[in-house]
Amino acid sequence: MQLIIDTANTALSVRNSSFLIKNKTTQRIINPKRLTSIAITTNCQINATAIKLAALNQVPIYFFNSLGEPEARLWSPYFVNTAELRKKQIKFGATTAATRWMVSLLKRKATLQIQSLQQWSRNRTGVKDQVNKDIEQMAGLIKNLQDNDNKLMDDSRSTILGFEGCISRIYFRNVSMLMPPMFQFEKRSRQPALDFFNSALNYLYGMTYTIVESGVFAKGFDPFAGYLHTDNYLKTSLVFDLIEPIRPYIDRLLADLIFSGKLSSSHFEQKDNGFWVSKEGKRILIPSFNEYLYHRMKSENKVMKFKDMIFNESFALGRFIDSIINEEKQ
Repeated sequence: MQLIIDTANTALSVRNSSFLIKNKTTQRIINPKRLTSIAITTNCQINATAIKLAALNQVPIYFFNSLGEPEARLWSPYFVNTAELRKKQIKFGATTAATRWMVSLLKRKATLQIQSLQQWSRNRTGVKDQVNKDIEQMAGLIKNLQDNDNKLMDDSRSTILGFEGCISRIYFRNVSMLMPPMFQFEKRSRQPALDFFNSALNYLYGMTYTIVESGVFAKGFDPFAGYLHTDNYLKTSLVFDLIEPIRPYIDRLLADLIFSGKLSSSHFEQKDNGFWVSKEGKRILIPSFNEYLYHRMKSENKVMKFKDMIFNESFALGRFIDSIINEEKQ
């Protein structure tokens, strides 16, 4: 699970080889083997012994800003794998197979988005025809994506991003239409979120990002050497690539929380022309996310925990890179 520290003046230390979390109202001990990461969203005290315990157990520590975006991270040197793997990672980027791999991720993402729209609109006779029409348009754009998977990424990046952006806009337009009025929105917004839905989704994506990044480190990849997302300074572009087919599952988690009535306006606060998840909202989102990580679900004919599915994206990429590089050597 992911440990979230979001109460000011919390102290993180060590007792009996476990983490001790302590503040005015809480005292809790957690075995490091239970944790996938530690996320800190407020000012707190963390001693060197706790940092070393996290490193020893390969538990990365993330520091988030108020938008739910990671601003800093601490990780174990043991995450680093052999230089040979990272050489292969770079070499793979100069092949058409890298484009084919990235297009396959985006195709899976869009297919999952279509399935979500079909499920959410099943009994909505007033909007179902419009949703189905837009789904047909999304299916056509998926085919256009696949038509570009035999080119080098540098020659097709802008085209692929354009098609992916069109699919995303159609998808979220329909998502908004299918949400209860309180959670409808005009468009995707991030810095800051302009509505309740985007505020919650950004926060959930931020937590998901840390799990994806943990999978990248566990495999030993360089997180800054991605393929579709460019190598901007301080941007872990490979993590942005790998999170794409994971996003629709997080959308479903949020939709379930909304449709079940677990989220309301009281779980958000407005400031600086935007909306943020309130402390009460985090008490809904964080446990729901941690529980969701251990839900078993089907992915490509395999049933596994959601967290394992996320990690498997990195390991599957490693196997694919090996097969392509080995094939070139023959």
